[in-house]
Amino acid sequence: MILILGAALGGGLVVLRRSLRPIPLADRLSKYGVVSHRRQNSFRHNLVATIRDRAKIDETDLAVCGSTAESAAARRLMFGLVGAGMPLGIWITTSLGGVALPVHVVTVLALVLGFAGFQYPATQIRRMAHLHRRQFRTSLSAYLDLVSIMLAGGGGIETALHSAADVGDGPTFTVIAEALDLARATRRSPWDTLAEVGTRFGVGELPELAATVRLGGEQGARMTASLIAKASAMRSRELADVEARANEATERMGLPMVLLFIGFLVLLGYPAMHLITSGFDG
Repeated sequence: MILILGAALGGGLVVLRRSLRPIPLADRLSKYGVVSHRRQNSFRHNLVATIRDRAKIDETDLAVCGSTAESAAARRLMFGLVGAGMPLGIWITTSLGGVALPVHVVTVLALVLGFAGFQYPATQIRRMAHLHRRQFRTSLSAYLDLVSIMLAGGGGIETALHSAADVGDGPTFTVIAEALDLARATRRSPWDTLAEVGTRFGVGELPELAATVRLGGEQGARMTASLIAKASAMRSRELADVEARANEATERMGLPMVLLFIGFLVLLGYPAMHLITSGFDG
């Protein structure tokens, strides 16, 4: 048991040390489309690359969660090994205590827990991506309101986009501000970079916003009314989603009450059924 605890503590320290390392420059540049071609031939790197290529995770989910395919594959490998190694540790502990578990039971548990650990990071990324997209859409509606207010005040479209991104706070405004700064640094249209961010994150509202902004910037359409209508539509969609989730939660809350009622009926009916069956036996 002491050996297992020591190994777990050592592994935790190694993981903590690796998490405190600064992010490599190549990983920072990857979100701007700069791909690194460094070659690594270690066994761990080859194994992680194999998992990345064979068990792919949606790139939009990885992007909106701020993760990469390599880090997700490394986590899947680590969780899978930990899950498969737990029954082995239990078997060693029980063997030292003189009560060894059957080998086939340990093997089945190792396979099941290893598979569960391997799939857990992918499931977690999908769940977090859904949550981040919902938060992104909520903040995006507020951003559109700010842009429409600044346009109504007489500002230009690009000025309104940058000013609204600087005024707001949170991950959504940070992402939009970075995209607009990138467009300014590379002398590209801001609506093109916003459309690319929406495509990369899997948020369809950003390409729609980019199309609206492009229409207003190039054809002189009524930007303020269009942005207000789009923000209102996004809020209505979000309210409908919240109401649907509330109804689902209400239905799930009723299930325990039904189970308690069934258990109460069984508790009341068991003595009577026992007396009836006893009378037949007599």
